[in-house]
Amino acid sequence: MATISHTYQELDICPNTCADVGAFVKSKVNPLDVVEEQRTARDDKLANLKSIAGPKPSEEPPPTEDVVEGPVHVSEHPQLKPGIDGKVDWTPLGKLTGTRPGVSKYSLSRYSLGEWREHNNKVLNSDIVTKSNIIDYNAKTAMMQAFGNIDKQQMENNKRLKQKAKDIYRWKSEVERACREITDEVELLEVERQRLKGASRVLMLPESISKECLELRSNRMKTDLVADLADIELVKEMKLVIEVRGTLKATLDNIEEQLKIAKAAKHRIEFDWCDKTMAYNTEATNLSLTPKSATLMFRPGATRFGENTAPLEYWEYFCRENIQNCEAVRQKSSDLRGTLNSILISNGRKLRIQADKTDMALAETVALTSELCTKLEQNLTNTLYKIADVEKLIQNLHDAVTKTDAAMKLAQTRLDNRNNWRPHGESVRDQPHLGLIEEVKKIHETVTSLLGQLRTAEAARTELMDKRKQLERDIAAKRKTLNIDRERCGMVRSHYPSALELAGC
Repeated sequence: MATISHTYQELDICPNTCADVGAFVKSKVNPLDVVEEQRTARDDKLANLKSIAGPKPSEEPPPTEDVVEGPVHVSEHPQLKPGIDGKVDWTPLGKLTGTRPGVSKYSLSRYSLGEWREHNNKVLNSDIVTKSNIIDYNAKTAMMQAFGNIDKQQMENNKRLKQKAKDIYRWKSEVERACREITDEVELLEVERQRLKGASRVLMLPESISKECLELRSNRMKTDLVADLADIELVKEMKLVIEVRGTLKATLDNIEEQLKIAKAAKHRIEFDWCDKTMAYNTEATNLSLTPKSATLMFRPGATRFGENTAPLEYWEYFCRENIQNCEAVRQKSSDLRGTLNSILISNGRKLRIQADKTDMALAETVALTSELCTKLEQNLTNTLYKIADVEKLIQNLHDAVTKTDAAMKLAQTRLDNRNNWRPHGESVRDQPHLGLIEEVKKIHETVTSLLGQLRTAEAARTELMDKRKQLERDIAAKRKTLNIDRERCGMVRSHYPSALELAGC
């Protein structure tokens, strides 16, 4: 915004400047003295005329009369002679009645001496001259007074215009300062709005990371689908991301609303600045005008107030209120920016802390799963060794049962031979025969015991085989869990943004 500066040139006033005020200068000549001088000059002129004409021998000199102002009224005429009929028919009322002195063959006079003198007095009367002198004096005095009043009014109005221009310039400077501040505030608020949008966009990355980790962990085997510490922390992280997103959205709505208010205040203050600039230029133009300016014209109706003219108090109130309103909007916007900064930093710190907790929970889960997987592998190894031993035992039991068949055949063959091939008297229950029977019984008991041991060993082998299968499934599940938690989730979470990036910096 350019500041317009003008130089106030002095008014072009009357060069004959006096010490007193304009037309109120007291005249050096007294009007009574002027009238007396005019009367004296008139008397001297009349005396000169009389001395040149001289008095008639038969007539007495007329008595000296003081010349007074105004018409001369003659009450009697001693030199008037009777007419032919011997009557004096002229009276002072002759000019009213139309009577005149008689006309004879000796005289052609139409007027009396008094009328003649009255006529001369009228001709020589200086009242008109005196009146013209008074009119001249009054006119010159009136002109001096008028121009003095005009000069005085111009000086006073010039002072008023200068003061008004100073007031407008002062308010214009205040408005310009407020306009600069609100413009800077709008720009800063726009920067913060873009920063908040950037933080909202960055927030999509933690949200997608949390979702992907939860989806990856949902692909674990059925035996490992447990709500472990890592799963709990991931759910907390997801909830925190949703909460932060809601906070950022509400803050963004507040900033956009405040940005609209700030732009409206900026528009009003710029409009006011334009008005004050135009008003200041108008006052500067008026101050630069002089009575000799070439752009002066008669402007009919210029003394009427405009349609939108307001009182001075309202103008000052409007200027002050507009600046105060702009300052209040700027302060509110500044407070909102401070709140936004704290919100972004706090939310970024919370997300980063929760991310660290989730990473620690995942690391702990990976350590526990890895340890468990190691134990399962050791158990599987022992189980495989045990299965091998049991199978060897079963083979030995089979061999033992097979070996008892020869002893059973021997004992049974001997008993059959003794029962079938001894004669009548020789077929007795002697000790050898009883021993052979006992031997068959013992062999049968031994075979039965060995077969029981064989069945028990085979059952143990079956259980060991089932355990082996279970261990192998668990090991595969743990290895898949380790692959998900350590490899895939670890790789995904390595892209988690920092606290500064989450704060929009």
